[in-house]
Amino acid sequence: MRDDPSTTCAHDRTRFEVLPFSSVEEQARRLPGPVRLTVTCPPKHGPDRAVEFAARLHALGHPVTVHVAARMVRDRAHLNALLAGMADAGSEDLFLIGGDAERPLGPYSSAGDLLRVLDEHPRRPRTIGIAGYPEGHPAIPSEELEQAVWEKSRSADYVTTQMCFDSDAVRGWLERQRRRGMTLPVLIGMPGKVSRRRLLEMSVRIGVGPSVRFVRKQHGLLGFLSRRSTLDRLDEALAPLLGDPRLDIAGVQYFTFNQLVDTWEWHAGDREDRAA
Repeated sequence: MRDDPSTTCAHDRTRFEVLPFSSVEEQARRLPGPVRLTVTCPPKHGPDRAVEFAARLHALGHPVTVHVAARMVRDRAHLNALLAGMADAGSEDLFLIGGDAERPLGPYSSAGDLLRVLDEHPRRPRTIGIAGYPEGHPAIPSEELEQAVWEKSRSADYVTTQMCFDSDAVRGWLERQRRRGMTLPVLIGMPGKVSRRRLLEMSVRIGVGPSVRFVRKQHGLLGFLSRRSTLDRLDEALAPLLGDPRLDIAGVQYFTFNQLVDTWEWHAGDREDRAA
């Protein structure tokens, strides 16, 4: 899936998700120009680390999105500090998730709880994104999860889907959301140019179990998790969805797992091949 000039959206069409560790900062320096980097909020470090790291990437010239896990925000003062830090870091885009902490550190137990506060906050970021789950969530019933997306969409600006290897699941989820009346633009989450072993490890860790089972059944795991089958084949399967105005797909977010340069080179090279 690549940038489509017929698709208009208030935010970037191509994003690269990174973990806030030093290895990716060095890679970000090697990119030939600015790209949208979305900085995750690891449970061990929390949103403060994401904000601090976003400032370092912005200083290199890259626009940044900051992930914030609602269950890791301690109180209103902590939220105020995070928003002030984002502004200082040059970030006007917040991606809000509930987070996987067993117990919330403060009064916000879900993304919806915090979104209601953000919606009226004087330092609300220019854009706020929420998560979509084409294959559901292991801890939340499917109907409850889809209802939550609908409710949050009234205060958010866009949706980014969880990484998924099954293009039919992505299409089905999009169609259901549009039938429900959800009108936000959607960024499709895709695996980056990641080694097969790391992609499998991270897929299991973040709960992409149904996709892994789909891969085993349809193509054979090792065959699907190759460079050709993971990116090119999935890209080809999803590309036709871009032209469907009912789905309003804004673009793609690559889950790079800090193989940023490899993913960017694949993306840039494939665009050049298509233009040739």
